Amino acid sequence: MNTFIRLVALCCLAFASGHAVAQEVTGMVVDDDGQPLTYANVVALALPDSSFVSGVMTDDDGTFAFVPSQNGSLLRVSSVGYKTVYVERKDDIGTVVLAPESRMLGEVVVKSGLPTTRLKGEGMVTGVSGTVLEHAGTLERVLDKIPNVSAGKGEIVVFGRGKPEIYINGRKMRDDSELDRLASDNVKEVEVIMNPGARYDASVTSVIRITTKKAVGEGFGLDNRLYGELNDYGYLVGGDRLNMSYRRGGLDIDLSLRAAKKVTPDPKENELATYLEDTWNQDLVIDQVGKREDYYARLAASYMFDGNHSAGVSVRVNCLPWYRGTGYMNSTLTRNGVSVETLRSDYIYSRNETGVQGNAYYVGKIGGFTIDFNTDWMWGAEDVDMNTVEDYVETGHGSGHNDVDTRTENRNMLVASKLVSTAPLFGGTVSLGGEYSYSERKTLYSVLPKGIIGDDKSRIEEGMATVFLEYSRQFGRLGVQAGLRYENVDFDYYDDGAYVAGQSKAYGNFFPSLALSAMFGRTAFQLGYSAGIHRPAYNQLRSSIHYDNRYIYEGGNPFLKPSRSHDVNFAVSYKWLMFSAVYSHVIDPIIQTCETYGDDPAVALFKQVNGRAYDKVSASVSLRPVFGPWHPSVMLGVRKQWFGIDVYGHNPLCNPIANLRFGNTLDTRLCQISLDMECLTTGADENNYMRKPSFTADLSLYKAFLDGRLSVQLYVDDIFKTSRKDCVCYYGAVRKARYTSPAQREINLTVRYKFNVARSKYKGTGAGQGQKDRF
Repeated sequence: MNTFIRLVALCCLAFASGHAVAQEVTGMVVDDDGQPLTYANVVALALPDSSFVSGVMTDDDGTFAFVPSQNGSLLRVSSVGYKTVYVERKDDIGTVVLAPESRMLGEVVVKSGLPTTRLKGEGMVTGVSGTVLEHAGTLERVLDKIPNVSAGKGEIVVFGRGKPEIYINGRKMRDDSELDRLASDNVKEVEVIMNPGARYDASVTSVIRITTKKAVGEGFGLDNRLYGELNDYGYLVGGDRLNMSYRRGGLDIDLSLRAAKKVTPDPKENELATYLEDTWNQDLVIDQVGKREDYYARLAASYMFDGNHSAGVSVRVNCLPWYRGTGYMNSTLTRNGVSVETLRSDYIYSRNETGVQGNAYYVGKIGGFTIDFNTDWMWGAEDVDMNTVEDYVETGHGSGHNDVDTRTENRNMLVASKLVSTAPLFGGTVSLGGEYSYSERKTLYSVLPKGIIGDDKSRIEEGMATVFLEYSRQFGRLGVQAGLRYENVDFDYYDDGAYVAGQSKAYGNFFPSLALSAMFGRTAFQLGYSAGIHRPAYNQLRSSIHYDNRYIYEGGNPFLKPSRSHDVNFAVSYKWLMFSAVYSHVIDPIIQTCETYGDDPAVALFKQVNGRAYDKVSASVSLRPVFGPWHPSVMLGVRKQWFGIDVYGHNPLCNPIANLRFGNTLDTRLCQISLDMECLTTGADENNYMRKPSFTADLSLYKAFLDGRLSVQLYVDDIFKTSRKDCVCYYGAVRKARYTSPAQREINLTVRYKFNVARSKYKGTGAGQGQKDRF
């Protein structure tokens, strides 16, 4: 023990003496408008040869602090698109102003530059402001042009990592509609984190952090976007999004309103094969369309008392008062190639939803401590009615008729609070945080006529407590971030009011993480490890069975276990070239399976089960050169898995799948034109296999008027109608299904008018997001 005390004392003396010799250098970097410059490079150089000593990047507010050695007597401050500045080293160099670089290319004035992507800490940062991405339109279309990110139709996917958690100015994105509400010219930069650290929920596989431009001006501001869409089926729909704001001093009030009408045709062809003593085949031709109207309102108010303290509240109402889906299905059932039954099914599906969410927050700085507190609540209701009329003819047994009505009522409730504190420690930064959430879901499901399947009256209650510790520090050129997270979950299941012990469970898990980063000149490296978990959605944990049609039932699995993973990522960047790779070992993956319901081989029950552990790897390379006014971008990605499952016949589930994206933007005096193309090859993703390659080409034109206050944008998605999907799902050794859907072209015209627009100062980040997603 005495030896240990002496060692600790010796380390403390060495640490203290190091601080006595090398003093911390602080300052701030801004542009010529006084706006902070994020991720500017501040490098200490030794004289007289100007050799590199150490360096750091500025934070989100443009500030920096680091401890260079004594021989670093000259500081070089630089940022892409700005002139480099050299200043003499001192403890506080104050504010450094960087002037922009301007250039002419031939006779064409380059209005926007090429978006650059760089590695910083644990993420990849792509600049949007001042680049051709400013005129992409919506946030969703910006994300679709970011390396390793695909976005479309409200779905965001990070290559090799799945659906990300998205933050806008530190605030968690509440619903996918925010992808349309935020305009691209309000975005400053986008950061993609492939291996999130301990401060994020362990179920989060990737994070996208979006920073908008700093607020300018006071008073009333307005941003209105009116759009219309026309698809191949002749449906003309549209909507309006209105954002209003009022800012005066520290007060910030924002009101967002949205109304939209949408029509979604969804034709498809399915084939389900069952291999028992006999071979059963079901061919299904489906033609259906969904029509909906939805409305959204959000009111947020915040007040900045000074530069160190801010508080605010917000409330959001999301309403789907009317949704109606109609369609039909023609089916043929054969046994060993001989027709057994034909079926015609007509159905009407209606749904209405109402959701209310609230948030209150406080963000403050007391001395060296930063405090971030959020509390959230949520209530939601969903009612679904479906009527199915079926007429079938059994070979040799005459005809039959079914008229089935089902009704589902879901009620969700959540309360959650989160506290995070950050402070300097031993030359770095330590963050300590905790979160608690309580959620409840009630489900009522009924079927008429009685006797087909049973009704369901269930309730799920879940309490989740988490705590995390994270430490980060720069050691010369090497940046280190290490963290540990603990999550405890108590899950209780009730059937018709009675507690079911066998379907209730408790989990307690630790999740370590480590991220290393380094920069050598223009070359940057990242290496990281994290452990994660994917918890099943509440709907997947139900014990009831739901009726789809005469042949297909859907069920839950209350014994479903969370899926766990261990992930390692590596990335390197040089100028406009970037390479990244991720390796994952997945335990208890949650996959959909299909089994025979009862004794009838023609009736299939779909549900989720835990599969075997497997490994997977993904790698991608991105290039963003520039040739005058032409701004191309290329991304090639490959995914490979070693997925173990028994299948009937040849097993293609270990075949790799590749993704090639080629973007082109031409920025001229007249307008900005973009043509983006993407090709997806054949290959496997868990128990799904893409049988045929898919190709998509999207065209957009952007034109601004009245100094940018008025803009018009035209999109044509899938201009060649080549995005047809054709895949096979393997459900074990006795079943597989083939799904095909046609390509659909869509034309969108958006007109936008804005004035005195500034970003919201609201800093609420929210709590309990993982539980909200599971609802």
